[in-house]
Amino acid sequence: MRKELLEQAGIQCMIKNQRSSGLAGEIPFVEIFPELWVLQDQDYDHARQLLEEETELLPINQDFWTCPGCGERHESQFGVCWMCGQEKPSP
Repeated sequence: MRKELLEQAGIQCMIKNQRSSGLAGEIPFVEIFPELWVLQDQDYDHARQLLEEETELLPINQDFWTCPGCGERHESQFGVCWMCGQEKPSP
């Protein structure tokens, strides 16, 4: 989505490590995390501005719940704690 936004604005870009998720666990995550690269230095400021404007328009989900088992905080759409497996408490 963000890559397409930049390309529509005429900014050349690429996604580095787009298909590297299968290597998770084999090499450090920070080395395989997908990254959006702007190819021309002179386009960087414009690309950053476009991405910041897009982020400001995204809806913010402020509906969270806290796992009673481990204290991990989760967004409302998740029904089970990813850390300890405990289910979301009833309202």
